[in-house]
Amino acid sequence: MRVKVNNESNENRMTGGEEAEFRRVVALATRPEPAEGAIARLMARIEAEPVDNVVLFRPRNAVYGSRLPYAAALPLAASLVLGIYLGAMGSLDFVLPSAITGGTNLTLDSGDDLGGVGEAEQFAEESLT
Repeated sequence: MRVKVNNESNENRMTGGEEAEFRRVVALATRPEPAEGAIARLMARIEAEPVDNVVLFRPRNAVYGSRLPYAAALPLAASLVLGIYLGAMGSLDFVLPSAITGGTNLTLDSGDDLGGVGEAEQFAEESLT
C-alpha cells in the first residue's frame, strides 16, 4: 500500500522522522474483511425497502444562451477603446474641437452646470416647499 503525504499544507507539515514513523504505522494497517453474510444482508435490506420515496431526475437538454449580447457588446467596446485611443493621442485635435465642440466651447462659462446637479437640487428644493 502506498501513502502519499501532502507536504504542501502548512498545517500538516511533517518532519522527516514523523513521516517515516507514519509510513511504518500505515504499513502495518490491514484491510478488514466484511463479516460473513454482511453483503447478502445489505442487499436484502436494500431490496426490502420501499421505493416510493425515490425521485427520478431526468437529464434535460443543455440550454445554450444567446450570443447576441456578445455580438453587440464587442463592436461597442472596440469603438470605445478606439475613441479613447484617438482622443488621447491628440492626432485628431485639429478636426474634433471645431467640428464638435467649437461652438459650444465658446459659449460656455466656467460656472455653468454641465452635470445637471444644480437643476436637481433646485427641483428638490421647490418640491419640498
